[in-house]
Amino acid sequence: MFFGRFVLVWLIGFSCLLSFAFGATTLPDDEVKVLRQIVKTLGSTPRDFNLNPCTGGWNATSPNPDDKSPNGVTCNCSLANITGCHVVSIDLTRNYLNGTIPGAWGSMQYLKSISLTGNRLSGSIPEELGNISTLEELVLESNQLSGVLPPHLGNLSNIKKLILSSNNFTGELPEELAKLTNLTDFRISDNHFTGKIPNFIQYWTNLDRMRISDINGTETGFSAINLKCLNLIVLQDIAELQHYWRDTSLSSGIWKN
Repeated sequence: MFFGRFVLVWLIGFSCLLSFAFGATTLPDDEVKVLRQIVKTLGSTPRDFNLNPCTGGWNATSPNPDDKSPNGVTCNCSLANITGCHVVSIDLTRNYLNGTIPGAWGSMQYLKSISLTGNRLSGSIPEELGNISTLEELVLESNQLSGVLPPHLGNLSNIKKLILSSNNFTGELPEELAKLTNLTDFRISDNHFTGKIPNFIQYWTNLDRMRISDINGTETGFSAINLKCLNLIVLQDIAELQHYWRDTSLSSGIWKN
């Protein structure tokens, strides 16, 4: 009798454990809905949303033979003080996407990294991306993106890597970018920006790498900028470039045309 009760209790406990474990590796419904919209907007390969991307359920054949994570989605199921799984990284590098960047990304509050390098994406950067306070890396280089940079990017207080090179962006760099004091890597070369290289770069004291080119302005505003951590800066095709550097401790050098 005792043994029968013990087995029953054990089975109930084991079933609860399985249910908990399965639920702990499942994305919340709202994140699944956002992923569905992202796939549609980006023009990505259709995915089976009945499968769980956190357990490799979306592993379809990638058009990129070097892609070691064809899923493109990285989840974290052990975030501190957070239950369940959440998407923390989306990498769709060289997936031949030809859509636009979805504003729906702005609702994914656990994202740390977005990489869309080497696609054919068009349109502008949606201002909603500025809502992702956890974002540390935004890499959009080598696409066909255009328009001005939204001031809302200045809200990305944790951003460390902002790479926008080789697109068709225009206009001036928004002053709100001055707030990105955690930046270590900033690249905007090969675009069509106007105005001056802003003085607020001097506040990016953690900057290690910077590439700027093709800014067509009458003045640069580069004046006695102190960037002690800077290892590489590339300045190309800057109109009427005048700059004065001090204590940069460059290990790689400065290039300018």
